[in-house]
Amino acid sequence: MLTIDERELKEQLFAQNAIDFHDFVTKYDEEMVPIMKARGYTCIHSTERTVAFTFGEFTFRRRRWKKGDKWVVPVDEKLGLKKNVRFSWEFMYQIARLSTMMPYEKVTQVIQMTYHIIITKPTVVQAVKICDKLLEERATYRFYEDLSECERQKVDVIYIEGDGVMVKARDIDTDNKNYDLSHFVVHTGSYKVGSNRFELKDKKEFVGLNNRLARDQVLDYLYNTYEISDNTLLITNSDGGHGYTPYVFREIAKALKIKRHEHFWDEYHLNRDIKVFFKPYSEELLDKAFQAIKQHDKSKLRTVLDTTEALVLTEEEMEEFERFKRKLLNNFQYTKPAEMRGFTHAGIGVMESQHRKITYRMKKRGMYWTIWGAETMSQMIVLAYEDQLRELFFGSWREDYQKYMDLESFSAGKIKKEQNKLDKQYQLQSVGRLRYGNHHNL
Repeated sequence: MLTIDERELKEQLFAQNAIDFHDFVTKYDEEMVPIMKARGYTCIHSTERTVAFTFGEFTFRRRRWKKGDKWVVPVDEKLGLKKNVRFSWEFMYQIARLSTMMPYEKVTQVIQMTYHIIITKPTVVQAVKICDKLLEERATYRFYEDLSECERQKVDVIYIEGDGVMVKARDIDTDNKNYDLSHFVVHTGSYKVGSNRFELKDKKEFVGLNNRLARDQVLDYLYNTYEISDNTLLITNSDGGHGYTPYVFREIAKALKIKRHEHFWDEYHLNRDIKVFFKPYSEELLDKAFQAIKQHDKSKLRTVLDTTEALVLTEEEMEEFERFKRKLLNNFQYTKPAEMRGFTHAGIGVMESQHRKITYRMKKRGMYWTIWGAETMSQMIVLAYEDQLRELFFGSWREDYQKYMDLESFSAGKIKKEQNKLDKQYQLQSVGRLRYGNHHNL
């Protein structure tokens, strides 16, 4: 017996989809006729449009109704289609989701292979631009959103880590440059999910090109999410770079009125810096340096550094030595192991693993981005991993946001109307005063 070619079966199913879809549109369009007439609308004409859905690309005809200056197309509303769009909202969401996993050119190939719909790279860019607009709208929505009644979570420990992700980007008028994406991770601890696997509890990530804005978002989130008490412990971890210094995290602790704050010099970066510096010297000095860090013995570390200084031969080496020594001793307090501070190291030093989802998609393979594209894509990737990208497209916040915008537009329009009215009255009064004045003078 011959095995059926699955591709042929798929084509048959797609053909049946077209029949079922057209039947659905025709039936719904007919059902709405008496309803629209009862609402006082008049059917003006029936027109065609072509739209790509996740279940196929179809050309269909539907009625357009009018009452006064208002036009309504019931079928388009039922399908969630906006005016003059060629792709459904769900279709654009899926394109956006795929773009967080692979280059734009690959997305077009996957869409053609799975949906039998041909799209171009600009369509993928359009999906990302939709995300950019939605992100901007959601940020605006935060100003309207009432969080006063939200119950804040009681928590004993809050962890914050921050670091930068370098990506290649260029503006319209500039060449390729390296831009630093500020990346912060907040969580409340870790728990075991397998023999050697741990997951972060209540994890929330923030990423963007503006370090200050990203920190403000972290602070806003913490303030509205957690109930801070006198016993709340804030544990922070970073490499100490610009925008991630201990001072930055102390300011967050101060703003939240957290009394106990423990900051760490990120172990991965600390160990890497020590290894790089001691590479030209003996392995014995390297081992002693690590031992001094592990025991948190500053005098032992000074001894190791003094011994190393005696081996320095050139001025360039001495400058490098002084820089490293100053950095290590000035920040020595942040190298104290967690166990010596009264808690475990679990949940600290997660930043490098959290970077991977961004670096895997946005770095190497000769990639470069526009500035807005780099920021938008990094935020889309984070939302996708948090399973929140769909919420960005279809969440109830969009309806609430639109209500606020309509209200604001109405208020602005009302104010403008009143202002025009007052201006007109003022003009009439001015003309009247001028006329009466002239008559009196006569």
